[in-house]
Amino acid sequence: MKFLVALSCVLGLAMGQGYQGDPRTAAIVAEQRYLGGDGRFGATYTQEDGVNFKEESEADGTRRGSYSYVDPNGQRHTISYTAGKHGFMATGDGIPQPLPTTLPVAPQPQYQPQAQYNPPDYRPPQPQPQYNPQPQYQPQPQQYQPQPQYQPQPQYQPQPQQYQPQYRPQPTTYSTTPAPHRFYPPGKLSLNRSPDGFSYSFNKA
Repeated sequence: MKFLVALSCVLGLAMGQGYQGDPRTAAIVAEQRYLGGDGRFGATYTQEDGVNFKEESEADGTRRGSYSYVDPNGQRHTISYTAGKHGFMATGDGIPQPLPTTLPVAPQPQYQPQAQYNPPDYRPPQPQPQYNPQPQYQPQPQQYQPQPQYQPQPQYQPQPQQYQPQYRPQPTTYSTTPAPHRFYPPGKLSLNRSPDGFSYSFNKA
């Protein structure tokens, strides 16, 4: 009996710690996915914080989708996009607007041109070459330097070393997968499989 009371208290606290305004704790309240045999697939989901997402792919690989969210001021913004062989194109009120292409013309400076200064002709004096006598070569007497005598060095005799392996087994550690930020509340889950595709749906209870 005490175990049931403790379990009900824990479940009550867990349900009370639902969405508190942090998008990382927003639960997925509805989700659908499908894969067709002709190469088409799609996905859509809705979160409890107001985020909606939808995307479908055609047989040629072109993707069409849209997503919407609620900003901190409570206004909803929706963006639609297309991605395919012509690139990625998006439209919506949540996309920043580009800057204007025409810029204002800068004002022209108002100034009066001044007369240019013309100095008189001036020719600097030409430098005269100076005579630099070359020093005479005087040979230096060479002194005899005796060569050092060769002295043999003692031969190196290596000492035998014993190899001692230093093996230290490392402790085995296992890490678990961290819990995802998004979670699924209690609800109804449906999965239908076919030889060439599947369909999946979830709805919060």
